[in-house]
Formats: sequence, structure tokens, C-alpha cells
Amino acid sequence: MDDIVVGTDGSRGAEAAVHKVIELAQGSGATVHLVCAFASPGMLERLGMTARQESVDMRGVAADVLARDERRFEEAGFQVQTYARAGDPADMILDVAGEAKAGLIAVGARGHSGLRRFMLGSVSSKLAHHTSTSLLIVHDD
Repeated sequence: MDDIVVGTDGSRGAEAAVHKVIELAQGSGATVHLVCAFASPGMLERLGMTARQESVDMRGVAADVLARDERRFEEAGFQVQTYARAGDPADMILDVAGEAKAGLIAVGARGHSGLRRFMLGSVSSKLAHHTSTSLLIVHDD
């Protein structure tokens, strides 16, 4: 199987996507490329916030989310590469999919609320409209 890009943000939907990819591709030899996007200081400023107001290291949060999912994939026997990138999540997922020449992109149907929702928008919808790569959208029901 080709490489697989998995978008993650720590939400239930993203966790469902991680589990579904493990279920469907375990033993395939695919490399998983985990992508977690986060708000840059400029994006926070446009929202009228500063990193200090958020009192959260966005890159650090992304790294924590990636580390947890990376362990899950490694325990299932996958080779994993991780990407914590500032910017629009759909754009970052598309960039990594292009770089990796991925055969599949997997994401959850819904992400976080609040600031995360602004950042995510409708990632699955944007991906569906802007990728020629196969797309798996996983519901967390």
C-alpha cells in the first residue's frame, strides 16, 4: 500500500481515523505521515489573541498530540513520520500528501470546538474539494 497521511488534532474524530487506518492498513507496509496543524502567532493576532492570552504553546500541544498517535501506529507495526506545522490544517495535510506522494488521506469527520474549530473549519470538506488523493473521512459514532 502507498503512504498514508493522517490528520490529527486530538479530537474524537481524529482518534477514530487513527484507529480505522490501523484496522484497514495494518501489515500493509505503508508508512503513516501524521499531520497536526496549529495556529501561528499571526493567526492568533488576526483572531485578536496573543500566544500569552492563550497561555498555550501551540507547537507543544501539536507535538503532544503527534507523540500519542505516533506511539499507537508504531505499536501496530507502522513506520511513522510526524509533522507539526503552523497554518490551515487542510492546507498542511495537502502539502504533506503531495510531498509523500500519498495514496490515501484519512481524517476525522469533526475536530475540536472553539479556537480549534476556527482553525479546522471544515477540513474534510476542503480536502474533498482540493485533493486528487483518495480520502477517508471517519465518523466517531
